[in-house]
Amino acid sequence: MELNYLAVMAAALSGLVVGAIWYGPLFGRQWLLASQAESGRPRFAFPGVYSVALLLSMIAAIIMAMIIHAFHATNAAQGALVGFLMWLGLIATVRLTEALFNRTSLRMVLIDAGYRLVWTVVMGMILAVWR
Repeated sequence: MELNYLAVMAAALSGLVVGAIWYGPLFGRQWLLASQAESGRPRFAFPGVYSVALLLSMIAAIIMAMIIHAFHATNAAQGALVGFLMWLGLIATVRLTEALFNRTSLRMVLIDAGYRLVWTVVMGMILAVWR
């Protein structure tokens, strides 16, 4: 199986783009309140955390590209479905289980899980269409 590494990189970068929009103008304030962050100041070192986030996003994009290939998804709708199913079967279930045991607020879970839903759907669409 050959991977289209430009598509993989675009899919990986989509996580950062979706995250910037999601945790910025869409739900940034709500996330800060739910996470109890101090007066809007980030709780992490920017260069390091974004480098690791991009690396992890690349790994996720490579794995999703393999799954897209295995399911023969070749259009946006099929890619979106694969992304949704990955989110539902892996991300949502793990996130909700963690939230139950960590007593995370429902608002925080919905914001974070919503971001991952949009990201996996977008990533699936990119990888299915751009093969």
